[in-house]
Amino acid sequence: MRALVLHGFGKTTVEEVPDPVPGPDEVVIDVACVQPSVTECMLIAGDPVAMHEVLAARLAAGPTRFGGHEFAGVISTPGPGFPAGTRVTAVETAACGTCAACRRDRPDACPSPGVLGFTRPGAFAERVAVPAKSVVAVPDGITASQAAGVQPLAGALHGHAIAEVRPGDSVLILGAGVMGVLHTQVARHGGAGQIIVTGRSPAKRRLARQAGADLVVDAAQDVQAAVLAATGGIGADVVFETAGGMPGAGLAGTSTLDLAARCVRRGGRIVMVAVLPREAPAPLGLLRERSVALLHPRSGAGGYSPGGGAFEQALRLVRRGDVDVDCLVSHRLEGMDALPKALDITGNKAAHGALGPAQVTIGAWDQA
Repeated sequence: MRALVLHGFGKTTVEEVPDPVPGPDEVVIDVACVQPSVTECMLIAGDPVAMHEVLAARLAAGPTRFGGHEFAGVISTPGPGFPAGTRVTAVETAACGTCAACRRDRPDACPSPGVLGFTRPGAFAERVAVPAKSVVAVPDGITASQAAGVQPLAGALHGHAIAEVRPGDSVLILGAGVMGVLHTQVARHGGAGQIIVTGRSPAKRRLARQAGADLVVDAAQDVQAAVLAATGGIGADVVFETAGGMPGAGLAGTSTLDLAARCVRRGGRIVMVAVLPREAPAPLGLLRERSVALLHPRSGAGGYSPGGGAFEQALRLVRRGDVDVDCLVSHRLEGMDALPKALDITGNKAAHGALGPAQVTIGAWDQA
């Protein structure tokens, strides 16, 4: 089969590789549609974010497969509970299930989880082997494109769950990219009170309004003043920080956590959705002074883990039309050879006028 191979930071090719051989209790999926994540693009480019050292060590040993955890496809080699022809997606992180953390029902703290596209070959390929316990069946009425975009939505649902957003809570979402727009839709669907969203580009601010934001603030303006004015000087009950990250990837840098700490109310909650460099500054004194809880939605945690229900809930919301994931895809490409272009578009969205990740159609979806 053909797959994307990484020969060095920023150096990718599409070439022939061996077909995946499923292990015990695994399935093989023919990939129908895949989209890069911003984190994958940052790591492939060599940015110093989480797992950079791991990828650098692998590249030092030679070319490697990397990336491809947001995808949908059709089962070709069946496994437990999944006959051939089933349309599916998959939870990318699977805890080991046997360590002390897993035995305490803390899969997010598992020291050796398997991560699709990171610790094992992912879906930047024609076919991918996946543990059956991580596979999620996709119901009728959902396209391959929509199913490939469900993973970020599941993450947004999990973020709202750990933040315990209640009906009527004021919610501030820093950033109007993919995660910002998804968090906006989840907040609106969940009955949040005032929803405030910040964004830099006019197109993304328009998208935030369409997603249900009550107030959209230009991120270049005084965001703190706008939030305090909108909340009677108190600040937001919950802040989702989705904007921060490497400026080279079109993200807002490392000062966004400090902004979140200044915009949240005393005793409020901040969910750190964005992926920041390890050396990013943190306003710990301000967080302590204001009794603010800083939460971090780890991939394997709680309802986001295999069998936890976040993916299933995300698929239901998409099928019913409660959440629109199609609006986030402005670039749709065809064929394996388009994968490097998809990485370029997703990693440099501003330069390409992209709203979200570029999707690549690889195989059939309607064969089931």
